[in-house]
Amino acid sequence: MRPTVVLLSPTGDIPVLVARLRGVGSYREGAIFDHVDWRGCSFGVDVSGGVIDQFDDEEVAEIREELGEFGAVLVEYPGVACIRDLLIEVIPGVRGILDTNYGELLSYETVLERFHRDPSWDWRTSDHGGT
Repeated sequence: MRPTVVLLSPTGDIPVLVARLRGVGSYREGAIFDHVDWRGCSFGVDVSGGVIDQFDDEEVAEIREELGEFGAVLVEYPGVACIRDLLIEVIPGVRGILDTNYGELLSYETVLERFHRDPSWDWRTSDHGGT
């Protein structure tokens, strides 16, 4: 399996994220993952929200404290350059938290600021630079 991130947003913002993902490139539905092809990158996308079941109760409580009721979109990506460009395209103006799947929960704002400061930032191999 390729690396993944989870986009966590208030339930009212999830439709915005899904619409942006469906509109950003060539989008087709699949049996397990939907697929987005954009700028030479191929992403797997699960908009079912089922990934929330993989979070422990403490994580859910922490996320709920920050966002209220929330939904999740799982995104499988081929490399950091691809996911960076996709995130820069789809998360501006949306409230939420990125679960890097590398032990960090970062606000979308923090993620965008970090990419702006350091376009080559890779949360898999470096310090996240603050939340």
